[in-house]
Amino acid sequence: MLAKDVVLVSDGGGKAFAAVHPIESRDLVARFLLGLTRKAPHYEGGVHVEMRDINGQTGLVVRSGDGIVTVALMHVERNSIRNLYFVRNPDKLRHLLK
Repeated sequence: MLAKDVVLVSDGGGKAFAAVHPIESRDLVARFLLGLTRKAPHYEGGVHVEMRDINGQTGLVVRSGDGIVTVALMHVERNSIRNLYFVRNPDKLRHLLK
């Protein structure tokens, strides 16, 4: 489902682990996503993923027992994911605590 020229952008704001530079291409983005699943921290009680409307788009909210750890948004064109945006900066996630 990834477009050939997909781009992944991640924002940790220096407060959470994130990719420093945009990741470009289907191969590199797929490798990055697979690496995330292998290296993801193990939260006590696990994580919960929910779909939620964020800024008029469908997003994924990833929560641990400590709160929201990541929000992911996708830009889809012609049935392919063109862009992925991960927000991990806790300052930018506070408004989602509701």
